[in-house]
Amino acid sequence: MLIEHYALIKTLHISLALLSGVVFVLRGLWVLLSAVALPRVLHRISYAVDSALLLAALLLLAGLSFTPLAAAWLQAKLLLLLVYIACGAVVFRVQYPIAVRWLACRAALLCYAGVYYSARMHQPFAGILSGF
Repeated sequence: MLIEHYALIKTLHISLALLSGVVFVLRGLWVLLSAVALPRVLHRISYAVDSALLLAALLLLAGLSFTPLAAAWLQAKLLLLLVYIACGAVVFRVQYPIAVRWLACRAALLCYAGVYYSARMHQPFAGILSGF
């Protein structure tokens, strides 16, 4: 039943992934460059987008009867996603020095790019490690 809507769900997933990245960059720049607290609505938008993104990913997996650990590129994508989340958590915690938060923001964006290219190319870690 879900497979009939595969193209729609995939398009939604890709759109939400791009929107999630844009929201992360905007939130990150806000907290790193502004002395004003981040508006609560931006937190809620971020949570809503990320929750919808996760739901779309689960629907894709269910529709294809696919297990996330069956493909190396999905394993890499999940690992990079976990590192992205950890780095993102550091960016938004004011108890860390600003230099550490900037470094975490750069690392999170590198992970985001790795997730994107791994998914796009269906190669673990965007094919960077394929020569090893």
